[in-house]
Amino acid sequence: MDFSELRKAVEEVELVDGHSHNIVALNSTSISGFVQAFTVGAFVDADAIAFAQTSLSFKRSLRDVAELYGTEVSLQGVEEYRKASGIESISSTCLKAAKFSAILIDDGIEMDKKHDMQWHKNFTPFVGRILRTERVAEQILEQGLPNGSSWTIDSFTEAYVSKVKSVAKEIHALKSIAAYYGGLEINLNVTKTDAEESLKEVLTNTAKPIFLLKYKNYKNLVDYLFLQSLEIALSYDLPMQIHTGFGDRLLDLRKTNPLHLRSVLEDKRYSKCRFVLLHASHPYSKEASYLASVYSQVYLDFGLAIPKLSVHGMTSAVKDLLNLAPLDKVMFSTDAYTFPETFYLGAKNSREVVFSVLHDACIDGELSIPEAVEAAKDILARNAIRFYKISSPNNAGPP
Repeated sequence: MDFSELRKAVEEVELVDGHSHNIVALNSTSISGFVQAFTVGAFVDADAIAFAQTSLSFKRSLRDVAELYGTEVSLQGVEEYRKASGIESISSTCLKAAKFSAILIDDGIEMDKKHDMQWHKNFTPFVGRILRTERVAEQILEQGLPNGSSWTIDSFTEAYVSKVKSVAKEIHALKSIAAYYGGLEINLNVTKTDAEESLKEVLTNTAKPIFLLKYKNYKNLVDYLFLQSLEIALSYDLPMQIHTGFGDRLLDLRKTNPLHLRSVLEDKRYSKCRFVLLHASHPYSKEASYLASVYSQVYLDFGLAIPKLSVHGMTSAVKDLLNLAPLDKVMFSTDAYTFPETFYLGAKNSREVVFSVLHDACIDGELSIPEAVEAAKDILARNAIRFYKISSPNNAGPP
């Protein structure tokens, strides 16, 4: 079989990155070293970072970055090039090589010297915003009420709903990291009283900035906010991105299986809400594939597993997603963060993995070459354009 048409389609399509994070300055105090770009997540134990240099993905990724920059294949060589070039130059190099037509950014991670959304528009035609709901709640609590009185669950809910609605027409998706706040088994029967008890615990501690993860009894409040957010998502026809699967060490992986979301998916109140399972390809790829096959409102995103896993791991993970999931429900993203190189590595490896997976599907007789070409364009760009309603790379706002 001649795969040149498929190879050309995969290499030439302009990618739509459905989920990423802000790049930060080279001298950001949030960075402990460039090796952090090759770890899982933005917040990693220092000892774990030291061991990362012996992983397969580190060795492969370091070679890829060194080749892009034209440096020797060493951590020191790449770091010296980064410092000499500056963040604007390396960001331009990485994002141009990645060839994006659009990126969507969750700007809710608090990082030192984080570049804003406008800055990122210097390097790609279209930049859209994803609103992290839990961070909105935390920021509201940090600001307090104008009259200095204490929050009640009613006043807090009003402020939260008002804030999210005020930007709803300017964003492309809501996002929840409820997985970090006690797991994905959402209590659909959480009451205002339950949520208010959680809120009181937060308010007894005046330390700022406020991060709900500090508190033991936060899950009722987070579940309550999650359900409030779904109501807003329905009202504005916004998709809800949900962190599933793996992440940094703050996450309890046992509680991030997307099957925990079944009660939400079965609830008639949310049957019209569109969900995308982030990080769906690892380690719960089979579970995610199943959910996308039986629930019309469930879509899948394979960011982070690519490029963090080995080549075999990345390929197997995406193949697992396609075991059951419809081709028009699977979407590319980088889940890039902090370092511009993570955008490049996510894009480069995703192209290679998608080609490999679709190549094998053709060999197995499951797809024709023309069908594989269309599938590649869908997975790498068109599915996200439709799902997130991205009207034009030259238009910075939603349609």
